[in-house]
Amino acid sequence: MISFSDLLPEIKKRPTLYLSRYSIFDFQSFYYGYDFASNQLGLPKSEKDQEFEQFLSGLRERYKIETTQSWANLILFHSVDERDALDRLFDLWEKFQKCDHASVAEQDHNPITSVVS
Repeated sequence: MISFSDLLPEIKKRPTLYLSRYSIFDFQSFYYGYDFASNQLGLPKSEKDQEFEQFLSGLRERYKIETTQSWANLILFHSVDERDALDRLFDLWEKFQKCDHASVAEQDHNPITSVVS
């Protein structure tokens, strides 16, 4: 089974092929569905999928908000609309992947902090 992070560039190219709407919340539902199906099949999380989860957790840490709001809501709060929020997620993920994690970790021990500004 393909890792979720390998699907991200494909979703970015043609979001409505995978999502019913070009929306951060439709993306969130798709992601949770993928994660649920993987768990039900007993598939171990790939290193890439673990990295994507780390990225999502880092978003919450970056905004320093102690809330039960989802990462999708946090991104939407800093966006114009649901479409912009999804575009922002893709951009943040790409920056996160390009980031030199070792040097960023030395700077502030939180790789996402330097990415999400």
